[in-house]
Amino acid sequence: MRPTGIALIAIYHFLAAAFLVFLAIALGVGGSVLGAMFGAGQSPLLGGMGFLVGVLGAAFLLVFACIAALAGYGVWTLREWGRILCIVLAAISILFSLPGLLFHLHFGFLLGGYRIIKVALQVLIVWYLVQPQIVALFRPAAPALPRM
Repeated sequence: MRPTGIALIAIYHFLAAAFLVFLAIALGVGGSVLGAMFGAGQSPLLGGMGFLVGVLGAAFLLVFACIAALAGYGVWTLREWGRILCIVLAAISILFSLPGLLFHLHFGFLLGGYRIIKVALQVLIVWYLVQPQIVALFRPAAPALPRM
């Protein structure tokens, strides 16, 4: 049976993947609508750019959704690569969140509080996944030695 922390980390990554898919769909549809709006006006070039930005942004988000889903699956099935991928994703998230936390905290408690919670959650994920008893769960069992 997997520990609750492992299940929560996997669910977190599955929810992140679902949210990224939702954002990709919204960006693709929004880019298409924006492209149609600009294309109906004087500049068809801007219409094509809006559509292109929407499609490329959606593709970019779908790639990250696949990575998040893969990390969730890897942790859920107790694969070592899944644990490492979750640690790498958390470290990247921390690296991208820290500048915003350090330089934009003055925007208010809501934005600063969100960033603090996000960084704390990522640090907690890394800390949890490097605990010796958790690392041991991800190690493959040694094959049984044949009896002589």
